[in-house]
Amino acid sequence: MEVIIALAIISVCAALTMVIYLNIQKNTKVFFKLKADEIAENTMLNILESGNLTEDTQKAEEFTVKQFVAQHPNLQDCLLIRVLVFDGEKKKLTELESVVYKPY
Repeated sequence: MEVIIALAIISVCAALTMVIYLNIQKNTKVFFKLKADEIAENTMLNILESGNLTEDTQKAEEFTVKQFVAQHPNLQDCLLIRVLVFDGEKKKLTELESVVYKPY
């Protein structure tokens, strides 16, 4: 009889452990996305402060950051800067764009 009660308690504890584990896994995706947003913002600020208007690919922690610079399609005297952040599996997590006046 004690063995059956112990097995029931162990089963409930195992189920509760799985529920907690799955909730933690679900919440880490949100933190992963927030970290990608922060990296994209920092990269954009660095680009704008340094004036480095070239295309580049960098590694930041477990992310890949790609920056693209192109002529703005509607504003001839402006550049469009795009920063993309990918995870380790090449899945796009966030994208950030900025328009910069291009002096001649």
